[in-house]
Amino acid sequence: MDKRGIEVYKNLVKAKEVKFNHPYGFKFTFDYVPQVDCFGSARKSQCVVKFKDIETGNYVYQGETSPGLFTRLYRRWFSKWVIEAYENDEKIYDFNFEKSLNGSKVCISIDSSSLGDTLAWAPVVEKFRIKYNLDLYVDTFWDELLAQYYPETRFYKHGYREPNTNTIIGIGWYEETDRNLHRRDPRSISLQQVGGDILGIDVSGDVLNEKLPDTVIRSKPSIEGKYVCLAMDSTANAKHWHYPGGWQSTVDYLNSIGYKVVVIQKQSTNLKNVIDKTGDIDILERMVDIYHSEFLVGIGSGLSWLAWSLHKPVVMISGFSDPKCEFSNDNYRVINKDVCHGCFNDTSLKFDRGDWDWCPRLKETPRRFECTTSITPKMVQEKIDLLIKEKLS
Repeated sequence: MDKRGIEVYKNLVKAKEVKFNHPYGFKFTFDYVPQVDCFGSARKSQCVVKFKDIETGNYVYQGETSPGLFTRLYRRWFSKWVIEAYENDEKIYDFNFEKSLNGSKVCISIDSSSLGDTLAWAPVVEKFRIKYNLDLYVDTFWDELLAQYYPETRFYKHGYREPNTNTIIGIGWYEETDRNLHRRDPRSISLQQVGGDILGIDVSGDVLNEKLPDTVIRSKPSIEGKYVCLAMDSTANAKHWHYPGGWQSTVDYLNSIGYKVVVIQKQSTNLKNVIDKTGDIDILERMVDIYHSEFLVGIGSGLSWLAWSLHKPVVMISGFSDPKCEFSNDNYRVINKDVCHGCFNDTSLKFDRGDWDWCPRLKETPRRFECTTSITPKMVQEKIDLLIKEKLS
């Protein structure tokens, strides 16, 4: 063994130049914001880390760092970052965030507990997964619901993290005027575009989920005959239809043209001649009832988004939001643009979720909520007739 070792040593070829690893090391992570950690042997000199947005070609930020420190940029929305580090004008680190994503593990955190927000953003998240061939998991307040639609993604309760996750992107409706949180003011674009802006996904028109849940498709209706679902309540009074007796008139009209009416909201109802399925009912049962219905009549609430996600037409009674805000596919919106409307999407106004009677322009006047007090049952009936003619005839 000694002789063999000596022979091997004799045959070694001396390198023409000796290379040493640079004493600095770097690690890029994205946990809501991009961050670069610097590590290595202790040195007195510092290096400079630069964040470059390759879409614009601009260096957005640069800062000095040294081992044991990190450099962080407070921009939450996805950007095609290139990270460079320099010591004495020599580039010692170069990292392309977008290229590193392909096939990697990524967590998307849907930070809104709203059903409508969640259903609006989920198809955009799916486009993001496909674009980068991600090993994706999503933490959300609606994990069991979304798992019905997207079997190739893992869903967890909000806040859960798998080990070894270096990329975590949050989606939510954050502070509207902070361009570190939103690429554009979310009030100025559609709800789906809010998610698209954060993930760097182009959203033009509706982004629909292509497949419906197998459990829903295979289900049987719990209600015999033709029926329409009705959902008239929301977490904001400004979303409600404030025309006196409007809902009962709508129920009476639907009954008169041969439809049963099923009220599927959580809040109780005093409507007559309806099938009362109000209460805290499992979301899968709600999905089955909507799926087997002819259409849904509602407001700009989560149950309207649920109908949309099941590819069901919706008659949406809304003045609180601008038509660009919600989905457009099979949305037979009833809106009166001749009166005050669209306050939710007015960039000069901030929605106050704590004010149940929020009506920022007309609250202290007799015209309060005129956006929907001016919508008559006849206007709703006309949209119902149009829907039936175009979709059910």
